[in-house]
Amino acid sequence: MISGMGGASFAEQLIVAERMGKDQIFESNMTKYEAQLDAYKILERSLDKMTSNLEKINGDAFESKTSSISDDNASIMVESGAPTGNYDLHIEQLAQAHQLTKSFGSEDSLLPASGVIEIQLGSDPADTISLDMSVLNPDGTATVKDLTGMINEHSDNPGVQASLVRTGGQVELMLSSTATGAENKISVSMNGADWGMTERRAAQDAKVNLNGIDITSSSNNLANVIDGVSIELNKVHAAGESSSIRITSDTDSSEQAVEDFVDIFNNLMDEINKLTRSMGSEELDNINNENDDKDDGDEDKDDEDDDFNSSITEDQLGVLKGDSSIRMLQQGMRDAIFDTAPNGMRLSDIGVEMGRDGKLSIDQDKLTKALKDDPDAIQAMFTDEGSYIDRLDTLIDPFTKFQGSMDLKQENLEKQIERVETSMENHDRQMEQRYQIYLAQFTAMEATISQLNSASALFY
Repeated sequence: MISGMGGASFAEQLIVAERMGKDQIFESNMTKYEAQLDAYKILERSLDKMTSNLEKINGDAFESKTSSISDDNASIMVESGAPTGNYDLHIEQLAQAHQLTKSFGSEDSLLPASGVIEIQLGSDPADTISLDMSVLNPDGTATVKDLTGMINEHSDNPGVQASLVRTGGQVELMLSSTATGAENKISVSMNGADWGMTERRAAQDAKVNLNGIDITSSSNNLANVIDGVSIELNKVHAAGESSSIRITSDTDSSEQAVEDFVDIFNNLMDEINKLTRSMGSEELDNINNENDDKDDGDEDKDDEDDDFNSSITEDQLGVLKGDSSIRMLQQGMRDAIFDTAPNGMRLSDIGVEMGRDGKLSIDQDKLTKALKDDPDAIQAMFTDEGSYIDRLDTLIDPFTKFQGSMDLKQENLEKQIERVETSMENHDRQMEQRYQIYLAQFTAMEATISQLNSASALFY
């Protein structure tokens, strides 16, 4: 062949030249569709994450409370939603578990081989242990130590704990109620008669006075006497003394909630900007560096906030710039938070301002003062019906719901990618067929040239 090239090489070069145009079109379309599909997936994840984070803010973020108590006579646990206020607590007596003892010479003292020991807890006869010694100790070898096991391991034990207390020359069999309160009193009989046990600690309820109200409780833990507040009683007060309890809003938690709201909003604005605007790689680096700096300063935040914007590459910049619905979503969100809240307040009233770039910033001193002056009003801005969070959720929902805008756009792109792949496969088959035709032609040509060369040699 010419220049020493074989027929296969000629056929390959012709095919490369012939298919180059379509290959470039297919590659360009595939790159575009895949970049758009990835971009929509990134945006959908971001919108889902924003919705999730807004739900957290709309939950207990503004409800947190702090509590303080003036002494250690009681301990306070406060849940979100507890009412703020000041309370005066006087503890008259603590709840106690009933305790009885009976003396024996030693722990090896023998038990009777007959008779029935009955141990009842409270006033209900059903809460009784019956120990028939003729069954449990027929040979008369069981000891007081064995009796503790008979009681503690009894299947009908209603809540009585048996133990031995050694006091030098003798042993005390101690029976204790596992629950406090006057109703959990223990009574013990032998063949229906009192077994002669000594009361060591009376069964009694706790008695307290809270802001002038007398309260009785079988437990030393007063749960929800005040909504969302648990009071653990530790010791009684002397006459005329009391504990001062104060429950206030946790302004630090509320301040963090506002900061989180601003960060969530700004992160999404960055995301949409990068996906819908044409930017150079330098601009992308600047945005991602800003986010990296922010992450470095918030290392204690949950992992859910990691890489919020860093998933966008230079190739994906502006790939959604033709999607007007995304730009409309962005503008709608800005308009929603620029308007007044249902209670008539604006974000600017609490130190949150929108800059020319459409992103939010915080005047920390103004926010702190606003939270101290009226924390409930600020909570209402973000959590009441029609609040800023409700508005953003309403705008985002059509995009993230099942078969919503994001799903439909991704399904459409996946179909376009499938069509391009099908076209590429068809094109490959056509080019393979063309290659075989060229190869056959050039092979025949080579054979003919070879024959002619052989014939011409006869003339020399």
